Formats: sequence, structure tokens, C-alpha cells
Amino acid sequence: MARLSIVGNVYIDDLGSSSIMHVGDNINTALKTRVFAVQREVPFYYGNEGSFKAYPFFQRPFPIPQPPEPFTMCVDNLGSFIRVQNIRILGVSSSAMLQIGSNRITSAEAHVKNIRQFVTDKPGPKEKTTFVKLGKEEGIGFFEAAPKQT
Repeated sequence: MARLSIVGNVYIDDLGSSSIMHVGDNINTALKTRVFAVQREVPFYYGNEGSFKAYPFFQRPFPIPQPPEPFTMCVDNLGSFIRVQNIRILGVSSSAMLQIGSNRITSAEAHVKNIRQFVTDKPGPKEKTTFVKLGKEEGIGFFEAAPKQT
């Protein structure tokens, strides 16, 4: 059933990462976010990083939740409009949606992979110096020695 959406004020501080703010009726909404982030103590790029195919985590299909048992739902739409006075949102992110109105199908999906690589000798704030360990294999922790300060 199509209805008229009457909105007074919508305040959103942040809207991002495959997110939608929609006022009005909609038939199909498909949202998808894939994030691959690497944080390194020593900024070094190997040249072969960043492929989603290297991580099966990004290839797995999301399970679609099913109701535990059949149910009957009765909706009585009194009137032909949706009235919203004020909405205050801090953030809508990572395949999320704020919609005022009718919708038939919504599909939202998010994959997030964060990798943090630290090369300090000892964890924690005990030492203030960062020690870089030299590896033997190219592409796995291999860093050139820093020039000595005189």
C-alpha cells in the first residue's frame, strides 16, 4: 500500500558506508559493504595485498534468518499517510538504512576484516622504543634496517 510520508525534521550527523536515508515508499533495497583494513606500526606495503578473494570470510554467503515457526500477521493501516515530526540520528553506517515509508524487500550485508600488525619487542607501554625485527623471507615481516642517527 502506497502512503504519503510527511516528515518535519531529520537531523543526521553521519551517513556512510553503503547506507541509505530514504523518505517515501520503496520496493527493493539492497545494501552491501566490504571492508579490508590493515593497520601497521611500520607502514609497509607488500604489493600483493588487498584481495577479497584471499579471505574466504568475504566469499561466504550470509545466512537469511527464517522465522522459527509460521505466523499470522494482521496490519491495519489507519489513514493514508505516515507522519514523523522530528528524528535525531548520530550515525547510520555499514549497510544500514533509515527509512520513513513503506518497503517490500530489504537486503543488507556487511563484511569487515581488520588486521593490526605490531612489531614491538614487548607489548604494552613499558618501553617507548619500537624494535623492528628483520625477517628472512621477502614479503613476511622483512624490513630494511633504519639508518643509525649520529
